[in-house]
Amino acid sequence: MQIAVYVIYELLIRLQDLNPGIGEYISNKKKDENILVRTSTGHLTIPERILQRQFHEPTAISQQEILDVLDNFKGSNSE
Repeated sequence: MQIAVYVIYELLIRLQDLNPGIGEYISNKKKDENILVRTSTGHLTIPERILQRQFHEPTAISQQEILDVLDNFKGSNSE
C-alpha cells in the first residue's frame, strides 16, 4: 500500500507531543511491512498497519501503540 506523506506527518505530530526531540520529517522508505522514517534528529520504524490506521481511524491507535513506536526511535547520536 502506498502511504501518503501527510499520514506520516500526522503520526509524527502525535509522537512529538510525547518527545519533541524526535525532530522533523525528512524522508521515508518502505521496508518489508514497515516504513523507515528519517527525521532531522534520527530515524524510526513505523509498522505499516499503524499508518493505515492513522489514515482510516486515528483514534483506534492506542497510547501504548504510540509509545511502542516511540520506543524504537534512534537518535543520530545513538548509531
